[in-house]
Amino acid sequence: MGLYEFLLKKYGYNEPIFTSDIQFEDYSRPWIFKELSRLCKNGQIVRYDKGVCYIPKTTFLGKTLLDPRKVILKKYISDGNDTIGYYSGNTLLNLMNLSTQMPNSIEIYTNNEKTKLREISVNSQKVILRRSRTKITKENSDVMQLLELMNFTSAEFFDDERKKTVCRFIKEKGITRNMITEYSRFFPDKAMRNLIVSEVIYSVA
Repeated sequence: MGLYEFLLKKYGYNEPIFTSDIQFEDYSRPWIFKELSRLCKNGQIVRYDKGVCYIPKTTFLGKTLLDPRKVILKKYISDGNDTIGYYSGNTLLNLMNLSTQMPNSIEIYTNNEKTKLREISVNSQKVILRRSRTKITKENSDVMQLLELMNFTSAEFFDDERKKTVCRFIKEKGITRNMITEYSRFFPDKAMRNLIVSEVIYSVA
């Protein structure tokens, strides 16, 4: 099995491959990068961005393109195993069906950012990155996302319909008062104040 077959089996078509993650048998890094370069020249692999490539499918319209949101998800939110980030701002409102507004930028808090605030572009997609308030994990990402929601909105934002939506989120994710108490200390007081004034807190077990 060559490198191309190995990558195709592991990642499939149109999925981001971070070159820093590639480990193939006992081959050295220089050999892997040399082979990747050859595969890119042959068109079997496409170099998407610095350190990112993918295996395209070939259609009658040409080679398929990689969705930048897949790169963003894998690099800043989750690689499928570990959770390292969560969405915020209008991106979160849209994902939770609390707003129909389509954001121009994707807003993210992530462990993979060292600065307080930074704006980047992944292909044509703008991304606003913020460093995590504390280490984000699979176990705490949902409660931190809830507290983030309460931090950047107002209590008046939550009409009856929106309260129901947030309450469903809380129940589906199994968020408890103990979890909120544990992580609220990493957020401004506004988050807890809005959680109480909006009466969303009463849906938390």
